[in-house]
Amino acid sequence: MGKAKRTRQKLHSPAVKTKGKTGENAEEMDVATDNADKVSVKRARSVAGSKATTNPFLGMKITTDLLKQNLPDFDTRSVVTSKTFKGMNLKKKDKLRLRHELWMEKVDALQTAKKNRKAKKKREQTAVVGDLSGMADALPTLELLMKQSSDAALEREKKERKPKGLAKEKQRKEQMISDIAVFQQVLNIPEFKANPAATMLEHLRNKIKQGQQMDT
Repeated sequence: MGKAKRTRQKLHSPAVKTKGKTGENAEEMDVATDNADKVSVKRARSVAGSKATTNPFLGMKITTDLLKQNLPDFDTRSVVTSKTFKGMNLKKKDKLRLRHELWMEKVDALQTAKKNRKAKKKREQTAVVGDLSGMADALPTLELLMKQSSDAALEREKKERKPKGLAKEKQRKEQMISDIAVFQQVLNIPEFKANPAATMLEHLRNKIKQGQQMDT
């Protein structure tokens, strides 16, 4: 038995053919496309002209030399590398020496900062002892403080001390009469009559002893 053949179907429908004057229609289509191209070109030119008028950089000449500006390596780099000394025409030994010096400066800076932190922490933990000569020079001396205190006490005493007024005439007469009576009693003492100087000296000694006993 033979194979059954299936008719092949077309996937796309055939194009629609225009009837009539095909040549005239083609010419009209070409003219329309030419007109559309001209209109688009005019619009593009008008847009370009408007952009040119509003461009702030119009007439400014910027060359590539102005844009190519490079900073030195020391300004742009924080780490010393092989490119740091590029263009300096240095020998290999000089480059190594400079690199070593820069590295030692960084190490010294780190060590000093570490030492300062340790010293500060130690000062905060320990009491103030040792050499206080600087503080003693800044503070006033003991003699100056005592002098200032004594001067202030004298000024207070002067302010508090009031001058005594004169006694009344009656009081003066009574005091004079009592003094005369005491003097007469002293004259009647036999020791005073025998040796007045020794008696007066003994009286003064007794007065001094009484004053000392009262003070103590």
